[in-house]
Amino acid sequence: MKALDLTKPHIMGILNLTPDSFSDGIENATINDFLNKARQLINDGATILDIGGESTRPNADIVTLAEEEKRVVPFLEAFRAENPEFPISLDTKKYELAKKCLKFDLSIINDVSFLADERFLGLLRESNAYYVLMHSRGDQRSMMSLTDYPNGLLETMAREFDVKFEVISQNGQSDRVIMDLGFGFAKTKEQCVELIEKLSFWERYQFPKLLALSRKRFLQHYTGENKPIERDKISAELAVPSLLQGFTMIRTHNVKLTKSFISDFKLRCQ
Repeated sequence: MKALDLTKPHIMGILNLTPDSFSDGIENATINDFLNKARQLINDGATILDIGGESTRPNADIVTLAEEEKRVVPFLEAFRAENPEFPISLDTKKYELAKKCLKFDLSIINDVSFLADERFLGLLRESNAYYVLMHSRGDQRSMMSLTDYPNGLLETMAREFDVKFEVISQNGQSDRVIMDLGFGFAKTKEQCVELIEKLSFWERYQFPKLLALSRKRFLQHYTGENKPIERDKISAELAVPSLLQGFTMIRTHNVKLTKSFISDFKLRCQ
């Protein structure tokens, strides 16, 4: 499969192969259930599917490699039999799983650990995959105790990104990186609001950028208390203008609604 064209906008549909994700986990789901969900996301307009076998919400259980593999690999086998070329993003922090899944022709490796394991960079040399460098600290259990940014949120994050970019550059993989600000990962609700209101700060970085805020808890700042699924409209409203600020990928649970907002936004900008 050829590498993705990231010069044009993409809608990344979220497909969680987990029973405990914060908004769409499915107990006792079968592979056919997940295949049906994948078909729906594609029919609704997704251009990439982001597939994950471990919930990374705060305080979620940490999943073993064996369990995550049991969730992910059979689905990818079935999906690839039906969709040999549709772009797949694998959402995992586990190098061993990502390496095993390269055979499924991954377009993106979406690592929410902020390159905690530098072996991921070696996988880029073995494939056409891009690598999502998502800002985070700690893991599911510890990240919300790591929200202190002594030099201000944006400047501290930028310094931490720069350290990672230097490692990536030294490995010759700078052209394979996608930035993700990591909404909700080691960030308070107030810090997430600051991020979304100052997206232009990140225009200094010329990497492709992914905006991933769909159904996040901080969106209650705009809506008041509600259930995750009730945050789809505000997710689309806030994400779509980011296309003007260099964010060419939008990761979302509700592909159909997001696509409609993008279409309306383009009409208004003409």
